[in-house]
Amino acid sequence: MYVEPWPRRVRAFSRDRAVVDSERTVLVYESGRLPRYAFPAEDVAIDAEPEPEVDGYVTVPWSSADRWLEEEQEVIVHPHDPYHRIEVLPSTRHVTVHVGGELVAESSRPRILFETGLPPRYYLPVEDVRTDLLEQVQVRTGCAYKGYASYWDVRTENGRIPAAAWTYSDPLREGEPIRDRVCFFQERPEIDVTVDGAPAESPQTPWSNTSWIDAARP
Repeated sequence: MYVEPWPRRVRAFSRDRAVVDSERTVLVYESGRLPRYAFPAEDVAIDAEPEPEVDGYVTVPWSSADRWLEEEQEVIVHPHDPYHRIEVLPSTRHVTVHVGGELVAESSRPRILFETGLPPRYYLPVEDVRTDLLEQVQVRTGCAYKGYASYWDVRTENGRIPAAAWTYSDPLREGEPIRDRVCFFQERPEIDVTVDGAPAESPQTPWSNTSWIDAARP
């Protein structure tokens, strides 16, 4: 475990009431866990269920608040790890996407998102996607670096593939280059993504199967 100063005003609200308001935040890192905030106890409302952390500091469970802010920017899911980054690059690679054996997308103008610890993601212009095969569903996930994603089922002659694709319609600043583009899960067995004729990298990830979908429904 190690700790470093986090010189930003951090606030958390529960039902519009501030339960945290601190300009003396530190960020706590621990192997195998996401980074987390810690605050002087006097900067935390007593009913926010603080938990002891490093000497003189407490943490507040993320679920104790409805909304977290750094300055006036909403923080989604968890604090940013300054050593985790995303980068979006324009590309002319030829990308094809088959879902359930059917060609659903083909593009030579992807934007490739590189994110620490994850395979490259290929975000395609909506014009290069068979949107007649997509059906938006009530599934939503949040990413601390990109924002909130909405999802699409894909309907093919071989059946419906749930939450096979996603888009960010209102991304955070780092994700702005992928706004309104469509991406497909290359690690799912029923989805085949090729890049310049070769299979896209598809390691096991938390999204390799569909077990996460029900938990992501509102």
